[in-house]
Amino acid sequence: MPDFDKELAKQNGMSDAAIEAADSIKKNQQEGQIKYPYNKSKTFACGHKWEFNETEENEYINLRHGTTGAYIKMYANGDIQVHTPVRDVNVIAARHINVKTGTRLDSQDPSKSDRFVLNVTGNVHLDIEGDMHTNIKGNRYTTINGEDNLTVKGPALYNYSELGENITGDHKCEASKSVTVANNIQRNLTKGGLMKDSFAGTYIIEQTSRGGVLQFKSEGDMQIDVKGHIRTTVQSNSINNITGKVEWNVGGKRVLGSPTGLSIGSLGASTPSFNITTSSGKINLSAAGQFGMDCGSTSLFDSGGNMKLEAPRIDLN
Repeated sequence: MPDFDKELAKQNGMSDAAIEAADSIKKNQQEGQIKYPYNKSKTFACGHKWEFNETEENEYINLRHGTTGAYIKMYANGDIQVHTPVRDVNVIAARHINVKTGTRLDSQDPSKSDRFVLNVTGNVHLDIEGDMHTNIKGNRYTTINGEDNLTVKGPALYNYSELGENITGDHKCEASKSVTVANNIQRNLTKGGLMKDSFAGTYIIEQTSRGGVLQFKSEGDMQIDVKGHIRTTVQSNSINNITGKVEWNVGGKRVLGSPTGLSIGSLGASTPSFNITTSSGKINLSAAGQFGMDCGSTSLFDSGGNMKLEAPRIDLN
């Protein structure tokens, strides 16, 4: 590797660990001191060569292939280099392949720990016919400059003690069914944002605990637009506290069809368009000011018992 340039490699995005490993290989390739008779070598007709050098501070063993330049070299400092400049390196074992590297682990300063460096110019293909088990006792840091595509053909289960996601772009989830089970679910939408749920089917919010509360709060307005019917069933009390006023505008149209009805004209004069019915008890209307009823047609009061009106003055016209 005589043309290796550390600065150029760093500019091209090569990691510091990979640069250090490549620089070590370059230094090892540089020929050290050789003294006779401490160096013994033999070169064959096709260029094959074996070499044993015992020169002090440069003891190495070198086995080189003549026609390709591939070699295996053991250096004086203990490094072993396998280099094939033109073809492949194939490692095939009938049973296990065990690789153990490093003796020093510095948890305070990870840069001082020994490391395993794999630098690939091109693509990496990993084909595993059985199971894969990975155990990382420290942290894992993964940087992907392009896309990340993961395909799982069976069920996938992820177990986290805590999970955080920082997404600068969009977050999209497509599923035939999505189920979330949690003790506490919170969503915080920043000011000026928008939260929208669009669905073509049925949307159900169900509070299943009798001691729980389903609560809606709004610092601004709340608007409900419905093209179909609204049905409310309350098995207990219904209490409304309104600071301002209440307005009901009932169109009195005849609506047919369910769930989305269509109006086909007005109700008849004998059909109520606003109906309040109590099975027991009384209806109490109390006004601090005037109490007015304006009828465009006949006013009908039908009482099964007595009718009592109490006022300091009653004017009938």
